[in-house]
Amino acid sequence: MHNAIALAIAALMVGMSCNSPATAGISGQEGIQVVSPVSVSAGGAGTSALDWTALLRAVTLLGGPEGTLVLSAALLTADPPTGEMVIDASVSTALVVEVLKVGFGRARPYVPGENGRFTGPNLSGKYHSMPSGHSANAFAIATVLAHRYPEQAALAYGLALAVGLSRIQLGVHWPSDVVAGAAIGLVMGNQVVEGRLHLLELDGATD
Repeated sequence: MHNAIALAIAALMVGMSCNSPATAGISGQEGIQVVSPVSVSAGGAGTSALDWTALLRAVTLLGGPEGTLVLSAALLTADPPTGEMVIDASVSTALVVEVLKVGFGRARPYVPGENGRFTGPNLSGKYHSMPSGHSANAFAIATVLAHRYPEQAALAYGLALAVGLSRIQLGVHWPSDVVAGAAIGLVMGNQVVEGRLHLLELDGATD
């Protein structure tokens, strides 16, 4: 069941990779003004664009360190084994992602004139587009949650997909970055679920 959901999501991501990220209004910062189709309607265009951006930023937090810390803290209190697995998945995924980001050195969509060019090893955050760390983290955690709470698998993967889409719409990643991140997250999450990857050992955090 979980594999079927993951494959369906991967198919959606691959289809999505044929499109370009939303780059309208992008500056050299990650603070981006996203232009949504909603914003072109008559009256209140600026407000609609602002609301859309705020929603995207809220969604993207789910795959970032903020969302992970909140979720981990809650789970370590209510369900320590799951909390431990989430931390294992998140930390191990982050390590893999950071190595690949530096190694690929891919220009982010907002870097003028680069068009997603791969530069090779690069320490600048502007060239850390591939893979998407938020997407990788979201899918790694979703894989753990889907394993621990099968009835919530669709919700977990759906939120992970939303995180990936938000990264594209915010203009900080190319679609292929998100696809790569999702794949990494699925692999790392499964490693944790299957007991092959265990970084953390907390008292009482065992089944």
